[in-house]
Amino acid sequence: MTGYVKTKDGAFVEYPYGSAELQRDNPEANYDYFCDFASIFPSTPAAIGDGFELHYVTIDEVPEYTSVQTVHRSEQPFVRDGQWVFSWIVTDLTEEQIAANQAMQERV
Repeated sequence: MTGYVKTKDGAFVEYPYGSAELQRDNPEANYDYFCDFASIFPSTPAAIGDGFELHYVTIDEVPEYTSVQTVHRSEQPFVRDGQWVFSWIVTDLTEEQIAANQAMQERV
């Protein structure tokens, strides 16, 4: 899932950010749920008065990993080379996890 991250002073505030969050942050306005919230956001009180910004978030390609590793997405997006991204983290399984996986495969 890609989407938008809400930031303030270049720091992470909230992800994901969409039209429901736009309405929540600007209750005096009446935005359509299907509005182009990313283009509307810069003119909202939350952006103008409170200094929030929206940035598009991309997701890195899933890296290669083996049967004795696991891969999961970073918990929140971060800035890399000026772009907000999610990365993937490859972790080696513990001996206990490997043994449990092997036992489960033998039962199947």
